[in-house]
Amino acid sequence: MYNVKDILQDLRSKRKPKAAKRDNEVLIQRQRNGQTVPYRVVDNPAKLSPSDWDRVVAVWVMGPAWQFKGYPWDTPVEIFDKIAAFHLKYDEMRIDPNVEKWAVTVIQLSRTKRHLDRAALMIFWEKLDKHIMQFKPHLRW
Repeated sequence: MYNVKDILQDLRSKRKPKAAKRDNEVLIQRQRNGQTVPYRVVDNPAKLSPSDWDRVVAVWVMGPAWQFKGYPWDTPVEIFDKIAAFHLKYDEMRIDPNVEKWAVTVIQLSRTKRHLDRAALMIFWEKLDKHIMQFKPHLRW
């Protein structure tokens, strides 16, 4: 949540400042086809109402299955059938075994080749757009 706006809206990754304030919710403004489309990023899915869940389009996966406690579906496999899943990691880091076996798009950044961040982070929007068109075309985007 410290740098979600930098990553998703500005397509660049940077280190979190030492005195950074951690928001529980962030609004991302994305320019798409000449219009601004808002995306709400929340840190605590337990605060989502049942009607909110129909509008959830993506989840960032850390690895442990406990991350999905409180979701309206029982298993990560069921969740990833309905919601696009992404995992962000540095290229030299080992991938979590759960992430490896789940239907998760892994986005890798390099600590030394920061000029490649934008291209790597564009993968998120490309995959998400395809997911929304296929599974949630009723959403305005």
